[in-house]
Amino acid sequence: MSRALSARSRTRWRIAYWCLFAIFLVTAALNMAYVRAGFFTSHAADLFLPPWLYIVIRRLADPTASRISLLRWLGRSPERSALSLFVGSSLTEVSQIYWPNGPFRGVFDPLDLVAYASGLLVCYLIDRGRLRVSADSHALADSPEGS
Repeated sequence: MSRALSARSRTRWRIAYWCLFAIFLVTAALNMAYVRAGFFTSHAADLFLPPWLYIVIRRLADPTASRISLLRWLGRSPERSALSLFVGSSLTEVSQIYWPNGPFRGVFDPLDLVAYASGLLVCYLIDRGRLRVSADSHALADSPEGS
């Protein structure tokens, strides 16, 4: 990564990493137990797993995490990371049309593509600094200077 993250920013990415990972584990457990839990078994993994992978590939939570050269190359820029994850996720979803009993079993759902894009877009915008996530941003929005 070209720019160093502050300790505060790194802490926020670590919190996001663990929250997203916990959500993914819950959704995986529910799916493996064949529990029908609405959003959690239909779209939660589609919404939260790509952003978790984005954080891993970009090494936002732990800069020393990857020794695999392909992951280092993919994580070199926010654009490359987001685009490669979206394309990969979309290919797994589209494969369900042509190969429904393949390694990515399921039924094609276009809302899954929207979920992939939404989760990745949030991470990308935060990573690029175009979307501020801080307590100060709420105070600024309420002040006359913020309007």
